[in-house]
Amino acid sequence: MLKNLKIVLAVACTAALLCGCGGNPSPTSGSSAPSPATSGSSQAEGNQPESSGTAIATPSWKTDTSPITLEWFIGYDWASLTFDPENNEFDKWMLEETGVTLSYSYGNQEKLNVLITTDSLPDIVTYDVVSSERISMENAGLLLPLDDLRDQYAPDFRVVPAMMDWYRNENDGHWYSFASYFYDVTDTESRGGYLTSHNVNFARQDIMDQLGIKPEDMQTKDGMIAALKKVKEANIVYNGVTVEPIHGAGGSTTQFYAEQFGLDREDKDGNLLNMCRQPEYLEALLFQNRLYREGLLSDEEFTMDNVLRKQKVSSGGYFAGTVVSEMDGYKDLYYSDNNALMVYIGHIKGDSGKEPIITPSTTGGWTGTEISKNCKDPARAIQLLAFMSQPESGVSYYLGGVGCYDMVDGKAVIKPEFAQERDADATAYNNRTRSGIQEYLLDYVDVELAWPTDDMDPVQEAEVNGRIQYMDGHYYDDKIFSNVMPEGGSDLAAIAAQIDDYWSQQTAQIIMASSEEEAKNLYNEAIAQMDQMGMEQLDEYKNQKFQENKKKMGVEIAWPRYQ
Repeated sequence: MLKNLKIVLAVACTAALLCGCGGNPSPTSGSSAPSPATSGSSQAEGNQPESSGTAIATPSWKTDTSPITLEWFIGYDWASLTFDPENNEFDKWMLEETGVTLSYSYGNQEKLNVLITTDSLPDIVTYDVVSSERISMENAGLLLPLDDLRDQYAPDFRVVPAMMDWYRNENDGHWYSFASYFYDVTDTESRGGYLTSHNVNFARQDIMDQLGIKPEDMQTKDGMIAALKKVKEANIVYNGVTVEPIHGAGGSTTQFYAEQFGLDREDKDGNLLNMCRQPEYLEALLFQNRLYREGLLSDEEFTMDNVLRKQKVSSGGYFAGTVVSEMDGYKDLYYSDNNALMVYIGHIKGDSGKEPIITPSTTGGWTGTEISKNCKDPARAIQLLAFMSQPESGVSYYLGGVGCYDMVDGKAVIKPEFAQERDADATAYNNRTRSGIQEYLLDYVDVELAWPTDDMDPVQEAEVNGRIQYMDGHYYDDKIFSNVMPEGGSDLAAIAAQIDDYWSQQTAQIIMASSEEEAKNLYNEAIAQMDQMGMEQLDEYKNQKFQENKKKMGVEIAWPRYQ
């Protein structure tokens, strides 16, 4: 389950890669972002810490702008970034502001573990913030405490205080990792922000109108099947390709269907539940199996990588889909054809009839970014993170690109000439106006506050309306359910890894089973096999960590249904 969750979290945030746009922002420019001083995050400006021995400029990244190259390892083998200040405006802006050139390297979890084992971590490291590898690096002394570096060299490094508290190392009390997309619910609400989720179903409005399908028709399992069959029978060809009924078998789609059906993650007595053991999870697998047996899911669902999936979505190859990150590219589709608008169609009701409680865009954050003890210049590294955490970085990534928007009454409004360029070729525009590295130090509440709600295009309106109609009131704070995995290198961590690999293989077999009876048998056999592999012991460990998390958060029951 954790592996599947990692997949969806990773895919969830890879929308745009390398880009650039005219004009560099400045504190007095029309494209400046909301002031950090009013954002709710802690900061201090103009301090001159005695321990640093150097007067710290305001902003801190101006203290030393001499040329330097920092090496940044990103622990995702699907990532693809190139530092290109000549063609990428964010890279250009960062180089001019900080003097830093970035040298990227990539790899999977195994590559990261090799770097850890051989003490070969480069200057900066990014990987899942909830991973056991993060804790292993901290406890092995391979990282520098960000709280100390912040105090000494970058007092304007914007950090939500609750992030530091949540991710403090239990052994030494230091904070080592900045979590992108971190939400403190109290802080978020006090700033006027809101939670979001990847758990939603999409469908193309133009095809629904053509075939007389309504969103409410697809809010039951039978209704969804009937609508998808209608699409299949219509044999719609778009851009020279037959439109497939649905993408619904990748990433954490099974878990998200289970949540729609009423999955619980904690019982009434306060114990952590193993999601794959719950009846709603089996119900989700059987629903996907039915989609497959009805010919509504293609075999390539189980082999397609993220790049090909995005290409298929952006070219209009699907009528419907589940999970925002799994449908990456639906905005590009709209910008290339304004008739091909994918809208939220709500959740599917399960057999129990329970209201869905859906996972938000994880409140504990996505990536964790750390500074290695091997870093050649920790001061420059922490000041770079301070630069990247400012509101302008996140707002420009989502709302127009560096220098491509104006702030009007606190809202980011893309300039007309850049809106025209984006509408003409969204992919090329994104590749010119922003960089994927922006996401790794991003506070999404900044984006929410700057979103121009009174001047949105149809795809933005569809997102906001869908969130309000189908998501608000169904979220929970999922931080308390994270950080429950055993530490890397332990026997339990090895068991967890083996179970993850086995389960990911078995779920595909269950979905592709030739009958519902075979799917159930495969499921029961998989559960029994995982118990033999040590899943019951792992469940006990996770529950113990979960109880510690609840104590840390000061709650007895975390699950909304039983509070």
